[in-house]
Amino acid sequence: MRILHLSSLYPPHIVGGAERSVEHLAEELAGLGHTVAAACIERQAEPKTVRNGVTVYRMAHHNDFWLEDWAQHGRFARNAAKLKQQWNFAIAADFGRVLDDFRPDVVNTHSLLDISTLVWREAARRDIPIVHTVCEYDLICGNAAMFKHGAPCTHWHLGCKVVNASKQLTNRWVDAVASVGTRILQTHVDHGLFRHLAPERRRVIYYSCTVPDGDPEARRRVDRSAKPMTFGYLGRINVEKGVGTLIDALAEIGSRAHATEGNPASGGWRCLIAGQAMDDSIERFKAKAEGLPIEFVGWVDPKDFLTEVDVLVVPSFWAEPSPRTVYEAYAMGVPVIGADSGGIPELIGEDNADWLFRAGDAPDLADRIRTVLARGRASLPDERAFQHVLRESTSERVAEKYLDLYAELLAERRGIAPEPSPAHGIHHGA
Repeated sequence: MRILHLSSLYPPHIVGGAERSVEHLAEELAGLGHTVAAACIERQAEPKTVRNGVTVYRMAHHNDFWLEDWAQHGRFARNAAKLKQQWNFAIAADFGRVLDDFRPDVVNTHSLLDISTLVWREAARRDIPIVHTVCEYDLICGNAAMFKHGAPCTHWHLGCKVVNASKQLTNRWVDAVASVGTRILQTHVDHGLFRHLAPERRRVIYYSCTVPDGDPEARRRVDRSAKPMTFGYLGRINVEKGVGTLIDALAEIGSRAHATEGNPASGGWRCLIAGQAMDDSIERFKAKAEGLPIEFVGWVDPKDFLTEVDVLVVPSFWAEPSPRTVYEAYAMGVPVIGADSGGIPELIGEDNADWLFRAGDAPDLADRIRTVLARGRASLPDERAFQHVLRESTSERVAEKYLDLYAELLAERRGIAPEPSPAHGIHHGA
């Protein structure tokens, strides 16, 4: 099968988890013997190359400014650019040339941040089936996060309706949707997208996720008894990620829970916050954390970081679709305390009160942390308790689910009755 992926960015250009996910899927499919390509945008067009068995097309973005430069422009310029992006015929034409060069059997689009959905029309014109992977809110939200003025959006803002109006029409060229989470998929349907698709063409397929060189068994053998209980945060440092909520919760627990001098493991705790801020807001968080055993450690190797911590905290205030850090923690045998927002409860377990807290509620998070401290390190679960996620997020399993979906669409185009698949439906039943 000839499979073409399209995403805003593709490694080595990485700003978030979406690029890694596309890379994992593309390389797994190539490793299974399929002919795979990936297209993306860049500041300037580049000649096609081959990266780890995947042919990569890097197209010029043809927008008013590059996607990482938005903060340098004023509100009027940003709004004007968003409006014009809907009708970016130049990128659509470039993608058409990619289609003609690669001649795929199926196109799988992913994050289309700063890419006009007119690219779908190019595939539809050539009678190529289209699968779209829903991994963020770029089709319905101007900032792709549904988060504004320091809080999650409670309604669909007029501005977002306007700058995404064309997508109410163009989404009808999509033949199937694979979403990384149930809630984000339903949110798109509630906002009028993909309603033309039958339920069996709207599926949940988790991210494929690995931790390079990670070994949960080796991590279990690491002796941390001389260190206080260590909580960790891994990701971008900003308000919507809930870093402030985490610091407020730890401040509520306070210094009385610190380890005693000369015995660092005597009921104490510490917290390592890994990642960087997009602006100077990190100084505000550092000021908030002053006097607490909280260390900002910057960029880290995920394996080394997850080996060091006992519990990861994912306190996202926005409706994060399906945080990769949860997958990574579980793969390393690290339990996760998470906010009940977005796709986090789906990974942790909707009824898992000990490990879920109300998003943005620092006292509730403090209670979850106190419970962990009271029970102690010996009571913490490891990767054997997280098989409901780990089974569904292996590269092999994710590739299998996508290949099933591709094959069914191709069979329909050829007039062949597809084989029934147990994975049909809005949720895979993991």
